[in-house]
Order: sequence, then C-alpha cells, then structure tokens
Amino acid sequence: MPLDKKYITVSTLNNYLKRKIDVDMQLQHVFIKGEISNFKRNMSSGHLYFTLKDGKSHISAIMYKGFAEQLNFDVKNGDSVLIEATVSVYAVTGYNQLIVKNIEPDGVGSLFLKFENLKKSLLQEGLFDEKYKKNIPSYPSKIAVLSAYPSAALMDVMRTLKKRFPVCRVIIFPIPVQGKDAYLKIISTLKFVDELHFNTIILARGGGSLEDLWNFNEEALARTIFELKTPIICGIGHEIDFTICDYVCDLRALTPTYAAIEATPNIEDMYKHLSMLDGLLKSNMKYKIETLNTRLNRLTHFYLFKNPEKLYGDHLQYVSYLQDKISNLMEKRLNNNMVIYTKLNLQLQSQNKVFVSHYQQKIQTYENLLKINFHNKLKANQNNLSMLISKLNALSPLQTLERGYALVKKENQYVSSIDDLNNEDNVSIYLKDGYVKATIHKE
Repeated sequence: MPLDKKYITVSTLNNYLKRKIDVDMQLQHVFIKGEISNFKRNMSSGHLYFTLKDGKSHISAIMYKGFAEQLNFDVKNGDSVLIEATVSVYAVTGYNQLIVKNIEPDGVGSLFLKFENLKKSLLQEGLFDEKYKKNIPSYPSKIAVLSAYPSAALMDVMRTLKKRFPVCRVIIFPIPVQGKDAYLKIISTLKFVDELHFNTIILARGGGSLEDLWNFNEEALARTIFELKTPIICGIGHEIDFTICDYVCDLRALTPTYAAIEATPNIEDMYKHLSMLDGLLKSNMKYKIETLNTRLNRLTHFYLFKNPEKLYGDHLQYVSYLQDKISNLMEKRLNNNMVIYTKLNLQLQSQNKVFVSHYQQKIQTYENLLKINFHNKLKANQNNLSMLISKLNALSPLQTLERGYALVKKENQYVSSIDDLNNEDNVSIYLKDGYVKATIHKE
C-alpha cells in the first residue's frame, strides 16, 4: 500500500460535494419542470417532501414551511409543475436534492389557476349575482355585434339573426379577439357601443384553447361588462368553453349561433302565433255576436213586449175579484141584518101593545140608520175601489200612450232623462199604434 495515499470518510466526501454545489452560482437559482410523485406533507413541521421526475430520471425535493404557506393551489401526485429551486446535497445520505422556493402548475395549469382565483374573487364581490342580470329584450329593434371581422363566428351570428328576425337592424363592431392586450380594444368598443342605445349587445368569438380565449378572462373586461347599461349576451367559444365574461354577462350562450338565437324571437313562430291569435279572435267575435243575436231575438220576441197589457191584466182581474167579494160580503151582511130585524119584530109584536108603538118607532129609526150607514159604507168602498182602478189605469203603459205620450228606448233601455241621450244616438219611439226609429239632434 503506497504511503502517500490519504483516505477520507464518507461524511467528509459528502460535505465536500455539498460545499462545491453550494458555491456554484448556476445551481443556486434553477428553474426546472417535472411531475410530482411520492408527495408527503409533514403535519408537525409543515414542510413538503416529494420527488420530481420526468420520463428518464428523478430527484428528491423539499419545500420548507415558509415557502409552502405561500402556495395558492394544492399540490398532489401526478401534477405537472414548474419549480424554482436551489440544488444542494443532503450530507447524511449524499443524495442530490432540490430546496424548492416556488411551485406553479405547468402550462395551461397556471392559467387555469389564475382563472379560478379571479373567478372566486369576482364571485365573492357579487359580480355574478343573478340580481344584477338585466333582462334581454324580447323584440329588439337594434342589435350590436362585437366580433372579429371577418370570422366564422360572425357569419354564423349574422346568418342566424337575418333568418330569425330580419326586421331588426344589426350593426357590426369589429374587435380583436386574440393576442396581447386585445381585451383593451374590446373594453373601449363596449363603452362606445353602450352609449348608442342599442337594445342588445352580442359579444361573439369562436372556440379555442384557454390561451386563445384568455382576453375574455381579464378582470378589467369583466368589470366593464358588469357596468354596462345595455343588456349583453356572451357567445364565446364552444359549449364546453367557459370564460369570466360568461359569468358576468347578462346571459351566457353556448355558442355564437346560440347567442343570436337568445337575442331574437323567431319571426316564423311569431307569424304562427299571430295566425293563431287571429283565428281565436275571429272565433271569439263570432261566438259573441251569435250570443248577442240570440239574446236580442229572445228579447224581441218576449211575449210581454208584444202584449204589454199583460203587465197589468192580472192586477185588473184581481181588482174585479175584490169587487165581487166586497159586494157578496155586503149583501150577506144585509141579509143577516134583515133576518135579525124580522126576529126582533116578531118578538116585539108579542109584547105589550102599550110598548109596541114605541118599539116600532125605535126599530124604524134603527132600520133607517142601518140603511143609511150601509149605503154610506158601500158608497165609500165603491169610491175607494174606483180610485184604485183609476190609479192602476194611470200606471198602465197603454193608458200613457192613449193620452198622446210616447216611450223612448235607446239600446233596449227606456230613456227617462235628456241627459241619457247624445247627438246622433239611434232611438225607438213607441206610440199607441206602433213605433218609429229616430236619430237624436240636440240643440
């Protein structure tokens, strides 16, 4: 064994390697991407331990509690991530490891995280609340379409609007829908259009990746849409695409074509509905007219109108019945009194002749008084009966007509005051022997 050989311990070697790596400036701030595996969170210390790997290799990594608390997403196995770290050696094992300072989702993942964070923030502020949504007009007269010009999405929107509601005026406002700061142009166009008093605004764009649609996820654009006075429909991307604008707008359409459908009624459906209403109106009018004609005919042929004397005929018959009854009662009472008189006269004849003459004179006096009272009562009742008959005749419509008066009817109602008549009113005047039509002319 050569005497110049010097052996060192494992720990000395590992510490030497650690110092070499620690002073290498290129290894103190590296950016590396890979997939998370073997992830573990130490519940007591709060540190994160995991392995970062790709298809060919892997390396251990640790993220201390202070940095871990600043993460805005939950790390889990299988995540593709972008890592900012320092390369070091763990002297105990001699393994290389990453001291991680920051982790972000890789590629679309970072944009999606940004999208979710903004969505959560605006939701908490209430920008998505239904109470702020404006109603989309059912029958717009003027629609503004903001879209790329030319574009397939714009063609779909215009074709659908023209087919569904061609009477509506549609004005196109070209906007950039992709590229750096395109949302700034969209914001300025929206503010301009909002002052032009359109009924509805359609914001349309075809489908694309999250990066392609990112301008519609900008917070400034979302707040501009929220402040618009004009109702707005967003038709951005395909059915599965969601942007922040979709949440904050008044109505989200599945596609640009559906945005045009939501903005307008179908004129063919309107024609069908109007045709149905026209038929229903005619049917109702016909039924109403037939019903009124039936009622008019029934009233015209009402027997009392053709025989008005029947209105008081029964009363006259009843009066005649009362007259006969009174006469019979008076005659019966007279006969009863005569019987009493005869009996009394026979009794008086059997009494003392001295008083016969006296009683005969008294009886004669009573008899005369009885006859006078009877005739007075009978005359009074006859006078009262005649007065009742006269009053009843005075109330008779025919008696009124017989005296030269006339009855005036307007729309099947008797007219009792001049205030019930207007110029050019058509009336019927009934006389004792018929009726005539007349038109009113007031002085």
